Amino acid sequence: MQDQNPEYDRLIAPIQDRMMRCVWRIVRDPVDAEDAFQDALLSIWKHWDQVGRHPNPHALILRMCIHAAHDMMRRRSRRLQRFTSEAILPDIADPRESADRQLDTAQFDEIVLGAIGKLSRNQAQVILMHAVEKLSYADIALAMGCREATVRKHAARARTRLRALLAPLMSATPREEGVHA
Repeated sequence: MQDQNPEYDRLIAPIQDRMMRCVWRIVRDPVDAEDAFQDALLSIWKHWDQVGRHPNPHALILRMCIHAAHDMMRRRSRRLQRFTSEAILPDIADPRESADRQLDTAQFDEIVLGAIGKLSRNQAQVILMHAVEKLSYADIALAMGCREATVRKHAARARTRLRALLAPLMSATPREEGVHA
């Protein structure tokens, strides 16, 4: 076990802040972020041999962080559903009003993260790793243990599903003429 300490310093210590930021971007709650971060560290510890042998261990570690944060969001969603009969996502106001007045940044993030939480695990991981962590499709494929084409398919399906889930929000946002999403 002591022989893992230099490996920890080599693999985890340099990206520990990035790992926490990765979790925080998804969870946005200090207590849940800390719990998800600890869950990620536990998962990394349990799969230490696999992490050490992986061709891109940092990508795999970030995937494990995203996975832990995504699981935390699902647990939070289930908790909220048990305690309220109302929908988790707020109703979107009159679409003629400015989106800036309808939603502040925190509400927007909550809606987007809620939509990501409705994606399949693989789709959510690909979107979060690519859009948030700015990892290449090749690195994501290595981390997920699949082909790059599979990662691209998950990304395309996730974008399609997110467009459908976020359509009310997008229709409430006024578009400038000549600008297309």
